[in-house]
Amino acid sequence: MHDGCSVFHVSTAPTHKTPNHRPGTAELLVQLASELGNLLSRHVALAKLELGETARRTGLGVAQIAACAPLVLVGYAFLNAAAALALARWLPLAAAVALVGLLNVVVGSVGVALAARSFRRPELADSVMELERTVHALAPAPPSNGHSALEHRS
Repeated sequence: MHDGCSVFHVSTAPTHKTPNHRPGTAELLVQLASELGNLLSRHVALAKLELGETARRTGLGVAQIAACAPLVLVGYAFLNAAAALALARWLPLAAAVALVGLLNVVVGSVGVALAARSFRRPELADSVMELERTVHALAPAPPSNGHSALEHRS
């Protein structure tokens, strides 16, 4: 389902040319192959839609970060300088700057690790659900008595 509507539709158009015509095995196999190809192409189309939406959201997020990053960087540099100068009252200036730098590396590493989680491969929920429904619909039904048809032949 995509936006509340199923994107899959199996054609139910009749294959006969006259009202009394019953399609043969070959004709039914051709129709089945055609419908399976159609179904597969629609599965691929759904996956493309989902990936396109994910790429669009990612692109917008990157653009927002790129627009705001310079402001944050300049402000952050001034705050680090102020922190180092404040620590210089109790420590030598070099030690104060090193301490502020170390704190930045630790906090930045944790932030990068958390941000990297958002770049995991997206799960194609709609595609997976539709594919499972298709596999279930195409799977042969189990015999009603619990035995396979081959067991009855022997």
